[in-house]
Amino acid sequence: MSIKNQDDVIKFQDDLNRVYKWAKDNNMDFNNNKFEAVRYGLNTMLKETTKYFGPDGIMIETKSHVKDLGDTMSSDASFCEHVTRTCQKARNMVAWILRTFKTRDRLPMITLWKSLVQPIMDYCSQLWCPTQPSLIKQLEAVQQNFTRKVKVDQKLDYWERLKEFKLLSQQRRRERYRILYCWKVVEGIAPTVPAIEAKSHPRNGRTILMKTMDNKTPSYIQKARDASINIHGAKLFNLLPKDLRNKTDCSLESFKYNLDKFLSSIPDEPWVQNYCTGRNSFHNSLLHCV
Repeated sequence: MSIKNQDDVIKFQDDLNRVYKWAKDNNMDFNNNKFEAVRYGLNTMLKETTKYFGPDGIMIETKSHVKDLGDTMSSDASFCEHVTRTCQKARNMVAWILRTFKTRDRLPMITLWKSLVQPIMDYCSQLWCPTQPSLIKQLEAVQQNFTRKVKVDQKLDYWERLKEFKLLSQQRRRERYRILYCWKVVEGIAPTVPAIEAKSHPRNGRTILMKTMDNKTPSYIQKARDASINIHGAKLFNLLPKDLRNKTDCSLESFKYNLDKFLSSIPDEPWVQNYCTGRNSFHNSLLHCV
C-alpha cells in the first residue's frame, strides 16, 4: 500500500510488528542489521518526520539505493546505479577471462562471453532496461571493448564485428527480452503484471493498452514510467507486425523463432562512441528503426 499520511505509517509499522511476532512464535529471529528502507514519492516532510523500526526496536536505516534479489532499486525510480554496478561486474569478469585464458580465437572467446559475461548483462533486464542514451552507451561499451580482443582475419568496426560473430547489440537484446515477457504475460505464461493488459481488434490485431499520465506529474516520474515495461515494453510489443502480435496458443520457442526472423530484417547498429555517421536511424531502438 502507499504511505500518504501518519496513519498509514502507523498501519505499516503494525504490519511489520505482526511479522516480527509471527517469526518469534515460530522460533525464528530476524537480523535487525539487515533491515533497509527505500522511500519513493514527493512528500519530503513525511519522509523526514517518520521512522520505521526493526524487531529489536532499532530504527531501520533509510537508503537511496537498496539491493533486491540482485537488482539495485533507487529512491529516484531510476536504474542508473544498477547499470553502473552491472557494467563494473561485467568488466571484472572480462578482465578475469583475459587474464586466465591466453587464446583470443573466436570460438573460445565468444563462448566465454556468452557463458560468463552475457548472463550478467541480461539478468532481469526486462525490469531495468534503460532508455537514456548515456546508460545505453555505457552498457554497449562492455561488449564493444570485449569484441576488440577477439582475433579476426581482417580489421572490422563494431557493427561489422556484431554481424561476423552473430551477436545482437545489448540494447537489441534487452528490447527483445521485453517483447518476449510482454507476450508471455498476455498469453498467461508469466505472472500477470496489472498494468499489462491486451485487447484485440479485428483490423489492428492484438495490442497492449497504455494508460495516460497527468501532465502535472514531475518529469522524473514521467521518465521513469516511460522507461518501464508497462509503457516501453508495450510500445515495443505494439510495433510488431499484426500476425506476430496475434500469434497465440503456441510454444515460446515458436514465438521466439518468428520474432527473431522479424528482428533479423532490421539493422542492428548500436549507438556507441564515434559510430553515428552512416546509420539508417539516429537511435538503434526498435521504436525508431521499425
